[in-house]
Amino acid sequence: MRFLKNIIILKLFRTNLDLLGSVANQASGLWDITRNELHNIYEHSIAPKMTEPKRHRIKFYSKEDRSAGNQLTEAEELLNSHLLENELTLIDLIEFYNIKLYFDNKIFLRNWTEEVVDKYINRAENLFEILKAKILQINDETLEAELDNLDYNYFENYWSLLSDLNVYKGINEETIINVLKNHPSQIDYILAQKRLVEKYDRVVRAFLISFEGTPVLILSSLEKKDSFGNKSTRYFPKSLSIKDKEAIIIRYLDSERPNLNYVRLIENSRDSNEFRLTPKTRLKAKKKSEQLNEEILQGANVWSFGISVSFSKDQIEPRKFNSDNTGLQISYSENFIDQFRNNVDLFKIFKYLFDYTDEKNLITLVNKQCELDVLERTFMQSKNEYEAGAAFRQKENTANLQLSIYDHYLQRKGNSIESLVSSYVDYINEKIKPHKLLFKIPSAEKSHLERIRIVAPDFEFLLKQYKTFIDEKYIDIELIQIDSTPIRLSDISSLKARKYLCSDNPTIGRLKYYFYSDQSPLYYINHFDEKHNNFYTLLMNEDVKLEYFANYQIEIVESLIKEGYLKIDNRGYVVLDNEVLIYLIGDIYYDEVIVYWNYSKEIRDEMDELIDKGLFVAESTLFTRQERNYLNYYLNKKEFTNGFDLRNKYLHGTNSFSENEHKADFIRLLKIIILTLLKIEDDVTLPVVGV
Repeated sequence: MRFLKNIIILKLFRTNLDLLGSVANQASGLWDITRNELHNIYEHSIAPKMTEPKRHRIKFYSKEDRSAGNQLTEAEELLNSHLLENELTLIDLIEFYNIKLYFDNKIFLRNWTEEVVDKYINRAENLFEILKAKILQINDETLEAELDNLDYNYFENYWSLLSDLNVYKGINEETIINVLKNHPSQIDYILAQKRLVEKYDRVVRAFLISFEGTPVLILSSLEKKDSFGNKSTRYFPKSLSIKDKEAIIIRYLDSERPNLNYVRLIENSRDSNEFRLTPKTRLKAKKKSEQLNEEILQGANVWSFGISVSFSKDQIEPRKFNSDNTGLQISYSENFIDQFRNNVDLFKIFKYLFDYTDEKNLITLVNKQCELDVLERTFMQSKNEYEAGAAFRQKENTANLQLSIYDHYLQRKGNSIESLVSSYVDYINEKIKPHKLLFKIPSAEKSHLERIRIVAPDFEFLLKQYKTFIDEKYIDIELIQIDSTPIRLSDISSLKARKYLCSDNPTIGRLKYYFYSDQSPLYYINHFDEKHNNFYTLLMNEDVKLEYFANYQIEIVESLIKEGYLKIDNRGYVVLDNEVLIYLIGDIYYDEVIVYWNYSKEIRDEMDELIDKGLFVAESTLFTRQERNYLNYYLNKKEFTNGFDLRNKYLHGTNSFSENEHKADFIRLLKIIILTLLKIEDDVTLPVVGV
């Protein structure tokens, strides 16, 4: 800290946002490597020939894929064509097979009559019989030649048909060896077929041991988070042992230019029955990750971003924000804070001025999917990591600075954060009398290391006290002392039934996407240009007619009308039909949770119906799912391998020896304690609207 014109300033430059700063440098390895890119990187043979290289062939991806309308529009022309069956090549037949897959999944164009649908289905079925006959003729001499004539989009279909029709049983190992030698990228498609991997176990293992792309295959299959719902299943040969996989990973870490993305997957991997690494290998990955990250930071394509938090003696406004090309500056008025003499009111500064929690008493610092931008959603991430985008890191860095500078302010006034915490515990105890929570933070006379080792278990004790208060209706210290099992945050209930609503229902997910996402295909209409960034805002602020939508949008809008989410009013405008549901989905989109008791009795009745229909799930817990994830990110590594492990590392002596690190960890632990007390106070005072 330093003094400048009576302003106490804490600055943090080159924060953990360095990840975002390296976006411009594709060589940094922050981009995901898709199956197509894998093909381009490792396919050393001549590019596959295509019967009609200029035409984009039809491909079935999944039932949920939103390109179905365009794909079937193209399919319609093919189905109506007069191509002679004996003129169709293998790639032509596989294209019709992809059309058949749409039909098998009951996906048709809305304007097709039942008669047209039957005609198209019959043609697709007839052509599939011809395709099967061709596939059944494939042998050792023709397998690779047929492969050469395929579009890479059809490789997956080719190998799945060879497997499903049992053609692979007649293919020799030597043929597979030659295919992998000449077309290394085909290993990805072979690994997708369990029966092929089992038959050619020895061959596949030998190839994977030496293949340059094997680390990518292993890590993207076993460790990479599936952000878009299209992750392929890969089967690895049983003969490829845990030891083999670790040797492959070590060789990758020692290679000339490992990809930082995959190095981080290694660093944050979790041991399982399929994949385990020794501490020595993890340490190697950690050091390699730090080295590669530093190289990126020293490069030209890095954005520096600063966060400045200050207290001003001259400022009138309670707080001011300013942002420029150097970063974000936040200043707070000392004169405003000086008005609060009571420790409880001073504690509530964390809520009302620092925004640790919002007006719904939800923790604002959690990671939210809606705060990730399009680029961040493309970044590769371990499925075992807590997702931390730029917005999340900015919130975290700001909160840590707020806590540090506020502590400095309090010390100048002869006060301390510890004193505020103690007073707030007393404040909560007044609300739950005659029960009493026991919790106190040791004074600043002890080192940060000593204070953490005292506070961490005491914080666990605080959580257990509140849990027994909810479960047993009183705080039974003896009951707590008899059980040393670590508490699970999800086990801490709330005083209020149905406190939160959440949803993993695919219908809710689809409606979130259509009405609130800035990637929705519905919000941009030429008639209104770029005035709005989601469909809900567009409908709330404009008079929208059906004819304003483009052809590709009309089909979606009509389906939403048919399903009862939209309607055409008596003026001819497209408006919301189920207004309450769509509004609640906005809560789910922005907060990822609904606070049940914040709504009137009438709205809660509608919520109850939505729960009965399975669209929402009610939880009666102290913390929301997102809040539990956030706290676990800080407290342990049971949920997230990239967490701070504040609960365990000081207990087991695996903490750093750096005093600066101890100080930073103490700030983090204080923040968690403050957030927990705010949540407890909310729980014991939460009003019930309309009752």
